[in-house]
Amino acid sequence: MFKFKRSALALSPIVTAVLVAVVALSTTPSGAAALRIASDRLGVTAHAAGGGGGFGIDNLTIAPDASLVAKLAVNVTISYTCQPTFDFNTGGFDVIMSSQAFVSVQEKTGHTAASGQGITNGTAVCDEFLNPTPTVNTMTVLVQPSTFPISGPFKNGTALANTSVIACPNTFVASGVPPPCDFGSVGPTIISIK
Repeated sequence: MFKFKRSALALSPIVTAVLVAVVALSTTPSGAAALRIASDRLGVTAHAAGGGGGFGIDNLTIAPDASLVAKLAVNVTISYTCQPTFDFNTGGFDVIMSSQAFVSVQEKTGHTAASGQGITNGTAVCDEFLNPTPTVNTMTVLVQPSTFPISGPFKNGTALANTSVIACPNTFVASGVPPPCDFGSVGPTIISIK
């Protein structure tokens, strides 16, 4: 049976800690900006098998076709647009950012399953809202089978893929207040390994 009073008492320290963290975060310029961005984005649209979710990384999709590499690994291509971040140190927008994409793939192969992850780094042009046709950034990530626990190789067929992307300004910050990063994730998405 659900005990409302007991649950409320158990959750009250957590709610208090979150409230204190939000107030503390709002006292710094970058924290206040992050809270404004978060409050602007509280209305979240759910996207099935694509579309992307997060802050600043938009239209995140995983290409439906992936290529088998050396009868072992998989090349997975992702694409996304992103928003510039306001730099409190310069008073301008950071558009060119360092980006990193993480992709995981799981595939049923006979009586077992192949699974693995891959990470790649790149440069993103984050010009959403500054450019009427924002730059679509693409990255190809080599996903290798896991070594622990040991996974078998990927094969031709269908699989599930997930991705997370982060893009951060390349700004040196002497003040100790770095501009915020953009991030997003999507999946699982069904892909075809060929």
